[in-house]
Amino acid sequence: MNAKQVLRFMKDREAGIDRDNIKTAREHLVADEVSSGREVVVEGIDEDGQPLVYKKWVPTKKSTGSRKPAERTKGHSRGYVTDPASKRAIGFESTHEMRCAMMLLANKSVVHLEDQPPAVHYPDAEGVCRKHTFDYRATFADGRRVAIAVKPSHLVESSEIREIVARVKPYLDGFADQALILTERNLTIARGDNAEHIVHARRYRNEADCEELQAFLENVPGVFRIYEVVNRFPDFAAAMNAMWCLIYDGFLKLTYPDRTLRDAPYAYVVHLRN
Repeated sequence: MNAKQVLRFMKDREAGIDRDNIKTAREHLVADEVSSGREVVVEGIDEDGQPLVYKKWVPTKKSTGSRKPAERTKGHSRGYVTDPASKRAIGFESTHEMRCAMMLLANKSVVHLEDQPPAVHYPDAEGVCRKHTFDYRATFADGRRVAIAVKPSHLVESSEIREIVARVKPYLDGFADQALILTERNLTIARGDNAEHIVHARRYRNEADCEELQAFLENVPGVFRIYEVVNRFPDFAAAMNAMWCLIYDGFLKLTYPDRTLRDAPYAYVVHLRN
């Protein structure tokens, strides 16, 4: 056992996880919907001329981005994450962008997310027409649309992104209501890690598990240790997945959202706190 494994073992014990006694009734999570791609209903006629209705699996929808992520380069990551709601690919070109996408997909207020939306045209200091493509455009439940530029903090000055966004803002009409610049100070590793767990849980959501856990927690006052609750259920993985789903739903909140759940496994029921 190496040092990393020892530290993980100590953290697990401190958090209340006893891996020797974790009970798992299933070999895998049982989701209400397919976790990869989506199912569509197809209607047709069988060999006897009778109406036929069946479900067909189709792959994840392609990204609507105005361009594809560039090829991977040394020290950078490129790829796609899947929006659990629309079953559509969302592109990213850095770990910061990936965290941004995860955090937006983990926010129940965000009802639509676009990567690399159409470019916005604006005049530069000399009056020359330029264009800028934001990394993401998020539409919220209240109808607001927010354009987001993601930059590492050490590149904010050299990229002149502040000046660009300032010049773009007067020309956002019809495109977005607000424009933001996010760096790793906003898109922290801990928040990104928690968001990634929420997005994963959404893909494997089981409503019966969520309802069972919610009923158990409905009248639990104050802050509780998550692993102590989850260990009370016969299937640790299913209960843990339901826990993340209830956090997404807003029924639960992490007590320390700026820390990973592994480091600070505490939450509370929202309506009992208000």
